[in-house]
Amino acid sequence: MIAVQVVAAIDDAPASDRPAHARADQRVTLHAVITTELAGKRVIYSDAPALRLAGKPVKPIALTHAPRLELRWNRIEPAAADTTNGATPKDFRFAAIDYRATPIEGALGKPTIVADVRPTLTPDHGHGVGTMRYQLVALQGDRVIASAGPEARRGRGSGGLTDAVLRVSIRRDDSFLGYLTEMYGQPYVWASAGLSDRTHQSEHLEGSDCADFLVYGARRMGAKYAYTWTGGLPKITKLLASGTRGTDGIYRDARGEPLPFTKPGDLVLFPRHVGALAVDRGELGVLDDRDLMMHTLFDSPKEQAIADSGYADKPVELRRFR
Repeated sequence: MIAVQVVAAIDDAPASDRPAHARADQRVTLHAVITTELAGKRVIYSDAPALRLAGKPVKPIALTHAPRLELRWNRIEPAAADTTNGATPKDFRFAAIDYRATPIEGALGKPTIVADVRPTLTPDHGHGVGTMRYQLVALQGDRVIASAGPEARRGRGSGGLTDAVLRVSIRRDDSFLGYLTEMYGQPYVWASAGLSDRTHQSEHLEGSDCADFLVYGARRMGAKYAYTWTGGLPKITKLLASGTRGTDGIYRDARGEPLPFTKPGDLVLFPRHVGALAVDRGELGVLDDRDLMMHTLFDSPKEQAIADSGYADKPVELRRFR
């Protein structure tokens, strides 16, 4: 035995070692892959019906023919729901996100398991949607070989892990809010950043701040917006309405007219914070502090009443991506 790794298959597609993105109505299966050397040649074992490694098709041998092993599965998950890259621009640095290996109960000895993205070390706001990373450990007598885990750092310009640690993202659906749910289970990162948009922490689902969280969703929908902060969002959005909260919890404009609850996915922009409208839960048809918005702030992303966001008493703008 010279290597072990985890691959993921979405429904009946070939299992792959690339990051997997699936909808909640799709099945994601994790398969163990064991590589050994026999007579100077590499032999690959897996129970995956079809397999691609490094983008190339591979014909594995069933694991029943592999050397005798004991398999153990781990989640590789953030230990905290809140982290920071520095309180001020002067203090900025890419902080290493603290990842831990947590055993997956009921998976001992199994060559194949169903992907479960629910976190165990931080609040589970997604209840089945979000992102999780996985590790496989193989024991052969006193010998232990594991696939990449918390040590596999991406390095410069990142606080996260390389794609050698298999990543699975399950989203609610193909809407803007649905794509945002891929970030569930990942930490709020004050001043999330990247050396480029393609290498941005949000792009690799390491975590995000409030503005980058929403830009991530727009980019997943095909937009080409650059990651930005709340002060940059007006440049890539159009203003729908603006106002302040009244004593009854309803937001009104300068004329005293209630702001409309425009549509789910529209941005709720406060000074230095932003979320996305999710559910019209208060007085129907108008924006009030009982409505739910999807956002991230000192916690992994979640849906929360505007009243509980910490920004309800601030002036608000309703905006929409252009």
